[in-house]
Amino acid sequence: MKANKKVWLLAGLALVAAACGGYYGWHATHFAKDTVVQGINISKMSYKEADAAIQKNLKEPSYALTDPQTHKTLYQGKLKIAANHAYRKELKELLHQRRVNPFSNESGQANQAKIYDQTAAKENLAQQRATIAQALNQTNQSRTAPQNARITVTNGQAQLTKAVDGNQIDTQKTLEQLTKSINPNRTGQQKVDVVLSKATWTGETEYQQLTKKMGQTFKYSVMGHTETGKVKDLLNSGTITDKGTNINLSPSYNFITKLNQKYSLSGSNSASFTTVQGNQVSFDNSQGTLGWAISEYTEGRYLQEQLLKGNFNVSAKSLVNNTQKYDKANLDDLKKTDHIEIDLTKEQLYLVQGNKVTQQMPVNTGSPKVNIATPTGYYYIKWRKAPMTMKGTEKDGTKYSSYVPQAMDLTDDGIFIHSAPWVAKATFGNPKVRYEKGSNGCINVAPAAMVKLFNSSHQGMPVIIYGNGTAS
Repeated sequence: MKANKKVWLLAGLALVAAACGGYYGWHATHFAKDTVVQGINISKMSYKEADAAIQKNLKEPSYALTDPQTHKTLYQGKLKIAANHAYRKELKELLHQRRVNPFSNESGQANQAKIYDQTAAKENLAQQRATIAQALNQTNQSRTAPQNARITVTNGQAQLTKAVDGNQIDTQKTLEQLTKSINPNRTGQQKVDVVLSKATWTGETEYQQLTKKMGQTFKYSVMGHTETGKVKDLLNSGTITDKGTNINLSPSYNFITKLNQKYSLSGSNSASFTTVQGNQVSFDNSQGTLGWAISEYTEGRYLQEQLLKGNFNVSAKSLVNNTQKYDKANLDDLKKTDHIEIDLTKEQLYLVQGNKVTQQMPVNTGSPKVNIATPTGYYYIKWRKAPMTMKGTEKDGTKYSSYVPQAMDLTDDGIFIHSAPWVAKATFGNPKVRYEKGSNGCINVAPAAMVKLFNSSHQGMPVIIYGNGTAS
């Protein structure tokens, strides 16, 4: 009886051992519940079954570009790359964990196998860039482009039109984002948000700064004169955008023009002057060079630039003939300094030194026959040269080349005081023969007299030409 019990006990133990062995064997060769590899649930499958299931479901990786605002798919594409069997190492790792702990129901963890080559994925994506860009640009045609801010100035008042982002796609940045984030090993279909274009300039800071400047008063100084004005009167109209500032230049230009009309001597249309003989003369000055003038366009732009920079104390920068200090307020003051006076009516030249005539000499001036009478005006000697060859055109149109011992230039277009050895002695100081025998506009001086004048004059010396040069 005892022997039978022992047999039954051993049989029971054998059955239990067999059952445990079978249980262990099955668990050691099958995956735990809820185990997922490469997106496939391989719960309770053997290695062979899991491999077949994964192999069957391996799909060509794809990607989708989506709108971050609506979450709609805007473009879909596939990566033409081959898969490898790296996931099998992952399966073996999971089964190894099962052997170590066969009675655990946890699925276990293993590194996700990289079955696609990342470099190959990016290279294939690079081949698709042109197609993707074309599709996104086509989508943009029905979308709203971003609008940068715009500052509009009207009648001295600034108004800001705020920036608007819109919903167009920034194609370049989207392609960069896609290339950076693409990873076919992460998921079967990878979703990447497109990058929406945004306004790049809000204009807020510039608007606040401009509004503050427009409320200021400025001072403008030129040759001892100072004028004041309101910034908003000069920055009166125009626009400011991200591409730059385009403020109407006319108010600044007109401001400078008025100062020229008020103060400057150079270029004035007419003037009056008390000669050394005490006669009051008035004359046209269309070609005059004496004195200073502001370069209106250049200085108008400079003044506007300074105001836009916030400089409200501006000194004139672009002056014409700025070595000459005379202006309308002190034209007669030049009598206190050495100068030359030329009377076209009498055809006489006077060298005035210490407010006295130290030299007087007859001259021959421009012939009115072909409209080249010597122009009246107030000038200064721009430069002196001894000797020089003067070239020009005769009254009949023929070219000439004349050697002169001394010459002093008054204008850029060729009005000189110069020695004229070829002029007959009787012609000098004789306005009656000027019509037929006058010069081409220059002031001709007899050689001996010109030597004295040249030695007594200097560069920058004022020259006043007045009288009637058309009478003969």
